[in-house]
Amino acid sequence: MRMLLLATVLTLPASLAGAAENIHPVNADAAAGVAQPSTDDTAKAAPEAKPAIDCTGKLGVSRVAEVDTTGGGDYGEQYPPTKLLEKGEVVITFDDGPHPKFTRPILEALAEQCTKATFFELGEMIKNFPDIAKEVQAAGHTVGTHTWSHRNLGAISLDRSKSQIESAINLAETTLPEGVAPFFRFPYLSDPKRVRDYLAKRNIAVMGIDADSLDWRYRSPDRVFKNIFNALDKSGGGIMLFHDIHPQTAKVIPEVLAELKKRGYKVVHLVPKARVETVAMSEPEPTSKPLRRSHKHRRSSKQ
Repeated sequence: MRMLLLATVLTLPASLAGAAENIHPVNADAAAGVAQPSTDDTAKAAPEAKPAIDCTGKLGVSRVAEVDTTGGGDYGEQYPPTKLLEKGEVVITFDDGPHPKFTRPILEALAEQCTKATFFELGEMIKNFPDIAKEVQAAGHTVGTHTWSHRNLGAISLDRSKSQIESAINLAETTLPEGVAPFFRFPYLSDPKRVRDYLAKRNIAVMGIDADSLDWRYRSPDRVFKNIFNALDKSGGGIMLFHDIHPQTAKVIPEVLAELKKRGYKVVHLVPKARVETVAMSEPEPTSKPLRRSHKHRRSSKQ
């Protein structure tokens, strides 16, 4: 039976300083220590470190929620309500990366606001840009998966769906030093029951959405800004959807984060209770179709 267990965090990384009294993570572990640079005068000079960011008055992280994915779990407005967030709380998520041009500016914006997000990455993109995928995790963000090549799993067989899912997980596990979270988002939100049942048996949680920025549809940063806050006004918070493959997203994210702070929204950082288990699976055969540039989201399927 899946569940979310809440416990009080007493120690936090420096980037989350100032929010400790409001954080109720789900069995979060103590923060890891930071290695100190060598003092050996003969050592090769390292690049000059960036000055620490002052997190005073920044968006930050309100709390960390450790998600127990035993038996799966379905989260987002298209699924029956499962307790995850309180009113006014948000989870920031990005799909389809990592991207060689747009992911890094997004990471910089998140760091500037001392906050955290969850990135649902494609196997193909991790394979092509492994260093950027590592940077996402090294910055303290959670990494889940989004299939190998953004196939609509409602339009292919269960076996081919398994190949799309497992090949992405396997590559992420071997690429990322801390492995990958058992968090999955369906491309197009096309989620046939046969695949959701499979993910539940694999102890992988399905992360839907509550507020869509529609950055996959509109090129205007201003329009993306209006879309996400119109959605949040209706939902009162929830899981926010962006894509780190679009220039308009990279451009507007700093403004969005500042506005979240201004409007009093509280960011929750999702982390898994346990890493995902891998299943041997070969990469899917490459297709002649290019990586899709836009998509229409579908709602939960009952098939």
